[in-house]
Amino acid sequence: MAGKEADTRERLIKAALRVFADRGIASATLREITVEAGANVAAVNYYFRSKEELTRTVLEACLRPINESRLHSLEKLVALNGDAAIPLENLIEALVRPMVEQSLDEYGGRSPVRLLLQVRALPQPLTNTILANQFDSIHRLFVEALGRALPELTREEIGLRYDFARGAIMQILGDLDPAARDLPDLPIKQARLDNETLIRQLVHFIAAGFRAPAFASP
Repeated sequence: MAGKEADTRERLIKAALRVFADRGIASATLREITVEAGANVAAVNYYFRSKEELTRTVLEACLRPINESRLHSLEKLVALNGDAAIPLENLIEALVRPMVEQSLDEYGGRSPVRLLLQVRALPQPLTNTILANQFDSIHRLFVEALGRALPELTREEIGLRYDFARGAIMQILGDLDPAARDLPDLPIKQARLDNETLIRQLVHFIAAGFRAPAFASP
């Protein structure tokens, strides 16, 4: 693809991410996206053929690098530890760090996180399929590794705590977005958490949750 064409396509993807994150995929119009990108509506049809294909491209552009980084980190841990269980904190960091480091956009916000939160809150067949393709296999690998690290927990308990962990990651990253409102008496953004501090705090918190005694239902 020639340089000018590649630049236009990239500008459309970045513009669509910002508009989707701000307005929601269903509410966003191609006109809003093309104005943001400094392009015309015909360019969307040329590069992506439809809004659905643009949506798929934007979500994959957000999520694939994060999950590829998670997979790479997990593979390194498996190679390092051989047949032994991977230490819990190492596993959690492999899950947390890519999302924290790679969800920052060029404006200092967390537009990929805002978009992902919207997609999860308003599920649609198209986005459900995209999320399944991007996340299902990596989730299975982490749940299996966590099960080896915590053999005292059932797979069901591991799966539930894994989902709690994912929720904690997304919640704090969403709250740190400049567009988000601080909760009263919880000035999250004023804490000025740098990425490294945030990663360490999340790993510490999530590891404690995984190490809690198995839940005993009444």
